Amino acid sequence: DFAVSALIAASVANLFAAVKANENKKCMDAPGLKDRVGSVGNQFALTTILAFLFSLPLVAVQEGAKLAEFVTLWKTNPIIRFNVIASGLYFYG
Repeated sequence: DFAVSALIAASVANLFAAVKANENKKCMDAPGLKDRVGSVGNQFALTTILAFLFSLPLVAVQEGAKLAEFVTLWKTNPIIRFNVIASGLYFYG
């Protein structure tokens, strides 16, 4: 079972990851920024936090109507709670 939409979404995600990497490289080459940020790890953390904050309005528009349903699932289903927390820890931990 092959989903073309999943392939397109993954390709777009890879495209934006490449753009983000190029922009991060340009930022770290700016004079003085490397001293203020400290390391590449700190820069990655800042970029990730900013990307999350910038995506929140889009998420609210696209999925805002389903938030109450998710909160109910979060409170009542321990498997959902575990999977959400574990996926975050595995990805960033």
